[in-house]
Amino acid sequence: MTQTLKPGLMARWLEAHWLWILLPVVLIKVAIAYGLPMTGDEAYFVLWGKHLDFGYYDHPPMAGWMMALQLLVSDHHLWLRVPGLVTELIIAAALYALFRPVDAIKARWLALLFTLSPLSLINVFTLTDTGCILFAALAFVAAARGLLTQHIRWAVLAGVSLGLAFLSKYFAVFLGLGFVIFYAFAGRRFWRHGLVLVLVAIPFGLLNLYWNYTHCWSNLLFNLVNRNAGGGFGWQSLLAYLGMMGYVILPPIWLALRAAQQQRSSLRANLQPVISLAATLSWTAGLGFLWVSLSKDIGLHWVLWFYPMVLVLLWPLPAARWEKLTKIVSWVSVVHVVVLLGILYAPFSMWKSQPRVQWYLLAMTEAPAILKQARTEADELQAGAWQPAWEAASARKSLGVDALVPDQPKAERAIATLSYSSASVLAYQVREPVMVMGEGAKYARQDDSLTDFRSLDGKAVLLLLKKPNEQPNAENWFATSRRFSLTYRGQTFHFLAGEGFRYEAYFQQVLVSVRERFYQFPSWLPSGECAFTSRYFAPE
Repeated sequence: MTQTLKPGLMARWLEAHWLWILLPVVLIKVAIAYGLPMTGDEAYFVLWGKHLDFGYYDHPPMAGWMMALQLLVSDHHLWLRVPGLVTELIIAAALYALFRPVDAIKARWLALLFTLSPLSLINVFTLTDTGCILFAALAFVAAARGLLTQHIRWAVLAGVSLGLAFLSKYFAVFLGLGFVIFYAFAGRRFWRHGLVLVLVAIPFGLLNLYWNYTHCWSNLLFNLVNRNAGGGFGWQSLLAYLGMMGYVILPPIWLALRAAQQQRSSLRANLQPVISLAATLSWTAGLGFLWVSLSKDIGLHWVLWFYPMVLVLLWPLPAARWEKLTKIVSWVSVVHVVVLLGILYAPFSMWKSQPRVQWYLLAMTEAPAILKQARTEADELQAGAWQPAWEAASARKSLGVDALVPDQPKAERAIATLSYSSASVLAYQVREPVMVMGEGAKYARQDDSLTDFRSLDGKAVLLLLKKPNEQPNAENWFATSRRFSLTYRGQTFHFLAGEGFRYEAYFQQVLVSVRERFYQFPSWLPSGECAFTSRYFAPE
């Protein structure tokens, strides 16, 4: 296809080849989703989905709700990623539907440009950002449709979408702020739409507030206090954010945005409010994250929710410029896809010179076999009075008996790790609970509400370690314990087998510190319910 095509031919070509363009996009997304092992964050949200609630330790509940819905059918990682896989396709369809009555040709180019952008094409994750990206875009589309039609029902739908975006991730507050700013200056004829949008969205925020009141204020404390502890002004995070935005939007689009701004006056009057809305939401989010970057690093995935609004700002450009942009961006995406698929489907032996990569690949894909071997070794250590397996076997032979301890039924050894990421990935693979021991990090402390360490008193635990001497005081948590290592496919994995878990010692050494670090409530918060403190600590 070339720029010499007349507009009518261009429209017919796009319409005729739409499915042929969509098919490889879907196949690429499926290939990435299938080849990529389950990540720690996604496995963590699977845990949410298995414990359905209106909120979780560090975020509102949408990711857990999505996972719960998927788990009704299957827990295969490809199926669990379907929400992430289709999100950009839904947004592309919504953008096309919004602008098709205005200009069908440019509407198709807008949908294509968004779909074929690198981060849209390779994004297949089901995360907290998934709901935020989806519902933020739908909120914009509904509000824009309301501006074009003057029908109040679109403001209602925009408010619902804003509320659902907020129940996905707190950064949707920038979306809400952008709506408030826009409607405040949009003129009286749109004030009713803005008021309805805000009023409809408020109950979603109140639901989140009530859940926090009855659950230790956990995700409010995490996002407002705990995750920001120790933060301070830093040029590095600011420069990293600016560089990241250059990559997310890409230089050709940045240049096109300037040209589009210069041609904006040529738009029809009824489209001006729509472009103003897109600009207000984009600037509010961009400046909001700029402010946040002054004290902390900004994640690449955090900013993806306002990318569709940025592309809408290109609308004043002629169709030929849209075609050129889409071609350039598509080639950039091809490079991303080739590199990513090459990495995902590379043979295991290719990473021979990168033993740490091989270790993580095995931990993320073959944990059941590793854990089975570790449990056997731990049981042999226990049966052999903490002798290595070969010594225990030699002792049995010399004594003429089959075992050093009488045969008796034995409960399965509990499994634990020292971090949420490894615990979540391990739990997803072995399909059984895996708890987090030790103080852990400030992130993803959902296990605080799931594991009752009082019930483990006197029981055996197998603790996965990343290094042989990790958590040097872990032996104090057990009556007897021993560290050991095993080799699996050339990689070494470290464990601690503990017998007779000592709850009182663990309480003093770990739980007291956890309360001090993560469950101290500011005086400005009303005193609500907290399962963690009521479980382990008498009222004070």
